[in-house]
Amino acid sequence: MHGQDNTERTFVRLTKSERIQHVVLFVSTGLLIVTGFMLVGEDWALKLFGTTGKSLFYWRGIVHRVAAVAVASVCAYHLYYVIFQADGRSWIRDMLPRLKDARDAQQNVMYMLGMRKERPRLDRFTYIEKLEYFSVYFGMAIVISTGIMMWTQSYWPKFYLDVADALHFGEAALAALAIIVGHIFTVHYNPHVYPMNRAFIDGCISETLMKEEHLLWYDRLVAEETAKSASAADGGRGSA
Repeated sequence: MHGQDNTERTFVRLTKSERIQHVVLFVSTGLLIVTGFMLVGEDWALKLFGTTGKSLFYWRGIVHRVAAVAVASVCAYHLYYVIFQADGRSWIRDMLPRLKDARDAQQNVMYMLGMRKERPRLDRFTYIEKLEYFSVYFGMAIVISTGIMMWTQSYWPKFYLDVADALHFGEAALAALAIIVGHIFTVHYNPHVYPMNRAFIDGCISETLMKEEHLLWYDRLVAEETAKSASAADGGRGSA
């Protein structure tokens, strides 16, 4: 288990922009989950609390829509980020699936089963992180499009709204489980990085964790630093 040693060398895992995007997405998605699943208990809440219940669910709807706009906005910005910003292009380039991801998955399973002595050398983003990343965008496309349909329900036939409602609720339930069980535990509260992976706060990852979780990326960054240092030394000798 590894905490964050303040004396240990660290590497930048998330830029400031990426951390802000993460926080906005996390907060707005959390609000959507809470206010969305409140609808399951709307009938008994209205019967139990009467006027107060009506007021509560009125504001529930407002918060849900504001959070929905925030999610759609951060998703749209992220598309801009990965297309037009240098850090974003680096992000999406390293995030694209490759054949190596399939080999990494197979080798990692063999390692966990004791059929392989060493873990695979993983890059900046692992096969699990790539799967989670693209699953988020696939899910967001469903909930945003169906949410817009239900928000503008007067323009749609009932059959289409029923389909949209089923897809919206089903994807929301799946996303809630993926975030709570998959992302929060495995990334932030996994005992392997106890007490917390702080990359979403300070953007940094320790050298120890880099070597364990992203050895291929670590080796590449070190090689680039060595090459730059050698180039700078050669340039200094040349100008002397």
